[in-house]
Amino acid sequence: MLQSKYLYPLSANNTRMAAITLSVPDVLKKEMDAVDYINWSSVARTAFVQRLRDIKELETIRKVREISEIAEDDNREVRDEIVQEVIKSTEDSIRKVKTGKIKPMTVDEFKKWCKEL
Repeated sequence: MLQSKYLYPLSANNTRMAAITLSVPDVLKKEMDAVDYINWSSVARTAFVQRLRDIKELETIRKVREISEIAEDDNREVRDEIVQEVIKSTEDSIRKVKTGKIKPMTVDEFKKWCKEL
């Protein structure tokens, strides 16, 4: 971490860092102190970032369930082969759009295509 003239230190990429106080049990603190080569602030930051990513992912799943017709208690699993097939198909379509082999559908074209299904 770089030192700065600001009240809050700056990170390596010059992002202002806010200070927080974190309480841990005494036993845990003693164990952490025994491992002095670990930057525990960095460990905590990484954990906070990961937890926030997890929360955002769960919020996205919740929003998708709200607008879909799938019941929340529906716990059927999708076979891995199907998932891989959808991923491959999507990647192929993206590649074709980027190279100009196909053009993306307009909203009206998509609605028409959905009705034809």
